Amino acid sequence: MIRLRLDELTLGRVRIAISPLWEAVSSLALTVRYRSEVPYPYTRWAETALRRVSPALHQELASAVRAQWGQPSSFLTPVPKSPSPSIEDELTALRAAGHDRFAQLMSDYWTAAIAPYWTAMRGVLEEEILVRGRTLVTGGADMMLRDLDGRIRWEQPELRVPHQNDLDWPMTDGHLIVVSVLFAHGMRVFSTLPATAAFSYQAQGAAVLSGRTGDTGMPSDDLRRRDRLTILLGRGRAAVLRALLSPTTTTGLASSVGLAPSTVSQHLSVLSAAGLVRRHRVGPRVLYELEDPAVALLTALGD
Repeated sequence: MIRLRLDELTLGRVRIAISPLWEAVSSLALTVRYRSEVPYPYTRWAETALRRVSPALHQELASAVRAQWGQPSSFLTPVPKSPSPSIEDELTALRAAGHDRFAQLMSDYWTAAIAPYWTAMRGVLEEEILVRGRTLVTGGADMMLRDLDGRIRWEQPELRVPHQNDLDWPMTDGHLIVVSVLFAHGMRVFSTLPATAAFSYQAQGAAVLSGRTGDTGMPSDDLRRRDRLTILLGRGRAAVLRALLSPTTTTGLASSVGLAPSTVSQHLSVLSAAGLVRRHRVGPRVLYELEDPAVALLTALGD
């Protein structure tokens, strides 16, 4: 556990970022951590992506991850220089720091394992940033930090961040960067620069990696007979629940599942009342996303 003690100046300088490199390293760590079976919602990604990564490439990168696993701040994941750097920018920074070999390996890994998913992932992460950023602007850093998911705990002035190492880090007149990562279950990242600290947290919408986009239409009768989620919830509600790969509007869901918006709205009301779906407003839009019990349900049913 890392314990960050933030003074008022640092609390006023909290910002949110996306890092393609942090995603790639965290995804790699996930495959190292779960050797036999990567858990939902990453199972399908692992099965598909790792077929495109050569065993030699994976082995060398896995060794680099294991060597840095217990480090409080690793060269593998430098602090993002901007709110949304490109993978090319981050690899260039690695090379400039003298890590040419690792940068080349990560470039190859990115092309094989992450690039095919990045457009969808970036869309989900941008929605996440929109939601967190609105909370940051309207409620301040105190509210935004309290609202982060996982085992992150904020009780001013101390922020507790899950990590492989145990560290106390006082921050006076500093900068704190909160990095949204869909693969944060693989590795909790903590990185520092002088007067700056950055950490990862589990972003909502990781189900986008399950590969079910466009797969919520009308399956065959044989598949339906074996479909326990449909038996439990009914055809429409099961389709809506599966389609919530990322925070989505009623209109977006209706287009995805092929149902009328009014019908989708009724299903969302029931799922929300059951504690499976939550809603939040972002400007003029109302977004819906999975609650933790819904993820647990999908996992339990092998969905």
